[in-house]
Formats: sequence, C-alpha cells, structure tokens
Amino acid sequence: MKICYIGLMQIMNISPAAFIKYLQATLQMMLGKRSPEDAYDISEEGMWQAIFASWIISSIVSIIPMQAIGWNFYPLFLVTSLVSLLSFVILVYYFLVRIGKASLYLKFMLPYLWLSTIQMIFFAGITLISSTTGTVEFSLLSIPALIWIVYWLIKIARQQLEVSRFIAFGFLIGKFLIETILGVTAGMSFALT
Repeated sequence: MKICYIGLMQIMNISPAAFIKYLQATLQMMLGKRSPEDAYDISEEGMWQAIFASWIISSIVSIIPMQAIGWNFYPLFLVTSLVSLLSFVILVYYFLVRIGKASLYLKFMLPYLWLSTIQMIFFAGITLISSTTGTVEFSLLSIPALIWIVYWLIKIARQQLEVSRFIAFGFLIGKFLIETILGVTAGMSFALT
C-alpha cells in the first residue's frame, strides 16, 4: 500500500451525496442486498474517504458527551480520535502483511470503516433519543444494535480476509484497545494541565 501525502485533502474530500450513498450501501450490505465489492470504491482514494468520513462522524457524535466533559477537551479529542483511527488502519495493514493477506487490505478495510461509521451513527441516535426524551428504555435498543454491528464487523473480517473468528474478533479488540489507551492517555494529560 502506498500512501500519497500530496493532495491528501483532495483525496479525503467526500461529498455529502457520496457519504449518504456509502451509508446506504453499508445498510444494504448489512441486510444482505449488496456485496462489499459492489458497495464501495475499493481503492486508496475510497479508503481515505472512509477514514475521513469516520473521523468526521466521530467528531460530530462526540458533541453530545463534550457538553458534559467540557469544550476545552474537544481539540485534544479530535487529534486523539484521528491518531487512533490512523493507528488502527496502519496496524491492520502491517498485520495483514505478516499473515500474507496484504492484497486483501482495501477489500477488508473499506467495509470495516463504513460499518464502524454506521455503529457510531446508531449509538449517537439512540443516545440522542434517550437524552432528549428522558426515556432510558431507548438505551435498551443499543443491545441489539451492538450485537448486529459486532456480528457484521466479525463477518466482514471473516468474509473478506478468510480468517478465523478468533482473528476477526482480534480486530475488534485491537481497535478497542487502541482507542482506550489513546483516550485514557489524552484524558490524563488533559487533567494534568
């Protein structure tokens, strides 16, 4: 995989129409109506767009908890979320190189990133409905949504990479660990300043 830094902002640029198209494609894939290969632009440009979309959604979704934490933490959160996302993407690539599946990287990473974006949107929607209505029962919707998303994250890894459930689950754990370690580190450094 070659990463071209020249014109990166042009590559990462994704129109609102393309964003909606890829979200719809992800939902159709999750409903079994489309294959990942038909749903996305499986290219380096498509991957950078997925990274950018995931980071932007993470930035928007974080507005809800930022109101409680404080806006001074927001710039640090933006940097930390981008670093954790890029760290995950790079570490997965090098892991796939080690197991001899680097050629499947884009075929796997694009659906995985879009599924993660859908996950953020689902949970933000549930949190927003729960907090605005004052009805905590809406939070119970997060359980089937979580199961459905985790199922698809594992399925896409198994399907696209032809790996065991253990390795597929390892991608979830790896992403969680990266986000947790960087998030806690950022939180502690912010608290100390």
